[in-house]
Amino acid sequence: MKLPIVLFSICTFAFAQAPRPDAKGCQDPAVLSRMTGCFILRCEKNDYNVQKMPIGKPNKFEDVEGALEKVAYACATGVSGLQTFRNAENALKAKNYQIVYTDNYYNVRFTLTARQGPQWVMVYSDGPEYTVTAVRKKEMEQQMQAATAEGWGEQINQTGRASIYGINFDTGKATIRPDSETVLNEVLALFQKQPDWAFVVAGHTDNVGSDAINTPLSRQRAEAVVAWLASKGVDRSRLIAAGFGSKRPLADNSTDEGRAKNRRVDLVKLY
Repeated sequence: MKLPIVLFSICTFAFAQAPRPDAKGCQDPAVLSRMTGCFILRCEKNDYNVQKMPIGKPNKFEDVEGALEKVAYACATGVSGLQTFRNAENALKAKNYQIVYTDNYYNVRFTLTARQGPQWVMVYSDGPEYTVTAVRKKEMEQQMQAATAEGWGEQINQTGRASIYGINFDTGKATIRPDSETVLNEVLALFQKQPDWAFVVAGHTDNVGSDAINTPLSRQRAEAVVAWLASKGVDRSRLIAAGFGSKRPLADNSTDEGRAKNRRVDLVKLY
């Protein structure tokens, strides 16, 4: 009768020692394989980010910008920080990485920074847990451009509309502020480059305040933009003012960033 109990105990022990499944969507970084018997706790991956890489004492770091991978592991009880540190050090040396910096904090926590060309690696180990951070240094691809008549023209050709930011008004009023001049001049340039185009000039607000105030205010602001353009020679027959208040948001009004995106003037092409 004891045999089944012994077998059950052995199976239970083996199961307890088996590594847990990796965190969903995570995998080992290309630069370094994992320690045997360890599993991934969490991971992070960015096409472009910055990481402070320790390069010396006291508190000397280099900000490395580029493609970033960060993977945190947990290992079986008994795996020491030194064991993880030495394994990582030997593996990176075998791949001809330059060891830039190492640190040992009371034989408990270990840090290693290594580099090979544009590829940087940092390993931080603390007992049975360790983290591998890899950054491949590269220049950022510039994707955002300053708003210009040319850029809005391309967007309107593709979608029939463009959202204009930077036309600013006095709080609660339809008075255009002087700091809007640069953006308004670009809007004027768009009308001058496309003399056959006509638009609805639509004012939008965030959701701060009531619709009873925001809707007419947004229309008044659109009318102020139309009046400014007309004063610069744009035919009023090409312009229709409209105001929608907070009824057509582009982003979440629960955040400052979202509300800022919703406060805008849209140009919607009629023909």
